[in-house]
Amino acid sequence: MKYQFKNVRGLKKARPEDIIKVEADVNYSIFYLKNGKNFILAKTLKQCEGIFEPFSFYRTHRSCIVNLDYCQNVTSSEVILKYNLRASISRRRLSGLLSLLENTQTESK
Repeated sequence: MKYQFKNVRGLKKARPEDIIKVEADVNYSIFYLKNGKNFILAKTLKQCEGIFEPFSFYRTHRSCIVNLDYCQNVTSSEVILKYNLRASISRRRLSGLLSLLENTQTESK
């Protein structure tokens, strides 16, 4: 199911499972999609975070939300995602992300 994002310049449609990460840029959010495209919305990251609550997204930093389905590796300072994307991770959110990824891996077994 595609979600419609209302924007100043019209509607943008994207399925949540196609979104790899969302990055903040002042009062805008940049959506990175798995097809290599991206689009910008005139919404803050906090507004976007509420949209993604029912899906497997995690806020790794004050400026980034990632889709956990695309996580490949986690280091102490960043999350490495599929399609050559990276997202920074704050020290305080690292342990929460690691435990969440561990729980999803044990559930899938």
